[in-house]
Amino acid sequence: MHLQDLRAQSFKLPGLRQTLSTFELKINPHHKAAEEQACTKFDSYHLYTDDKREKYFGHDIAQLCAWVYPETRTQAHLESCIALLLWLLAYDDLADESGHKKNIEGIKLGGDISRQVLENPHGPAPTFKFARMLQDIFRTMKATGSEGACSRFSKAFDFYVQAAVRQTSHRVDEHTPTVEEFVELRRSAGGVRLTIGKCMLLVCFSPLIYVPAAFIEYAMELNISDDVHNDAKMMSLIDAAVDIICWTNDICSFNKEQSHGDNQNLVYCAFVEKNCTLQEAIDFIGNMVVTRVEEFLLLRDDVKGSAVPDVVIFLKGLEHWISGSLHWSYNTNRYFSYPPVEDGQVIRLYQRKEDPDPLSVEHVENFSASTHVEHVEH
Repeated sequence: MHLQDLRAQSFKLPGLRQTLSTFELKINPHHKAAEEQACTKFDSYHLYTDDKREKYFGHDIAQLCAWVYPETRTQAHLESCIALLLWLLAYDDLADESGHKKNIEGIKLGGDISRQVLENPHGPAPTFKFARMLQDIFRTMKATGSEGACSRFSKAFDFYVQAAVRQTSHRVDEHTPTVEEFVELRRSAGGVRLTIGKCMLLVCFSPLIYVPAAFIEYAMELNISDDVHNDAKMMSLIDAAVDIICWTNDICSFNKEQSHGDNQNLVYCAFVEKNCTLQEAIDFIGNMVVTRVEEFLLLRDDVKGSAVPDVVIFLKGLEHWISGSLHWSYNTNRYFSYPPVEDGQVIRLYQRKEDPDPLSVEHVENFSASTHVEHVEH
């Protein structure tokens, strides 16, 4: 089966908001001031032309940060969190752009260059602008965060790059993983682990979900030992959180991704494996989310029972990421044409597009086979 086999004209959103209603939803009071500072810094890298910038910032990415990091200790820490998510989603758009989403060598090269700045954050600034921005973010993180958070972020990024390459390989081969295979791949490639804090195979999203994990620890100025982070129960809990974030995101992002011919989405994997209708695939993933939330709550209560204060705060950070990421998806135009949307709402399928994503980068350094990434004029 292929994306062309989708005969449905629409689908109905499952009860995601209701399923996640057990988790607290709050917004960071410093978000407006932090957004202004972070966006000004983002503009200094010139990753987008003016028209692309306007569309990109129309997604309210800083709002995502305000919802998923509502309790940062300082405005400066929130600025770093916003900078990271701005970088993650811009990099994700670049990697998914029609010209790059099947370019395995380009994805490897971009990842290698970016990885080098994490290994040597005080080295020369790279030509590749995305890597230069990441270098500045990591320098700030090293100066203001714990050694453990920085180390876990660096390792999580390494796993993210590996998983992104595997996902690109699947696109090239037009391979549709099983649901089980894709769940493991999404844990690795979804940038969330970078923003949550675990070094396993995460941006919100697509291959961005593990990046946020380390940033929960950073944002809250927590100091959690490796032994605690590597505890089997803690690892299972973080996996559960990442699964919930990724699976709800795959439901929300499916329409946009199918319109660009991208089959690397859990909904499509279920559609193929189960040989079912689109709505049945959507509902199947929705039921997976319900079950995973139940498992998360059991794991959370088990871990919390013997947790030190920093771990309790970290667990609350996971919950904020779960609730805040869905709230952002439902209330911005990143995935939906006419937000806000609600549980049970009928979403019409977008028509297939052959051109690159209009929100992706035009004037960026192209992934190339050389050791330097050169600027491309269109």
